[in-house]
Amino acid sequence: MNLIGQGAAGLVLGLAGGFVHFLSLAWNLELFLGGRTWQALGLQGLRLALTVALLAGLAHWGLFAVLAGLAGLLASRHLALRTRKAVAS
Repeated sequence: MNLIGQGAAGLVLGLAGGFVHFLSLAWNLELFLGGRTWQALGLQGLRLALTVALLAGLAHWGLFAVLAGLAGLLASRHLALRTRKAVAS
């Protein structure tokens, strides 16, 4: 895969994985506050495992794919936080 393909794939997968990761924080918080600690810890572990698997999968395509994936994760974090602030207001 060429650099453009690596970058595009990394960015798209990073955005998708980041949205799943960061938007599931609200669900995780509800589990913790509801007293379902073991379920919350399981969800937390699953979230982290999926993020690690995403980055490890991108590493097979190369450094540029990993960097683009990380950029996608950061962009999705920014968008998720901005969305949650708009909902909280």
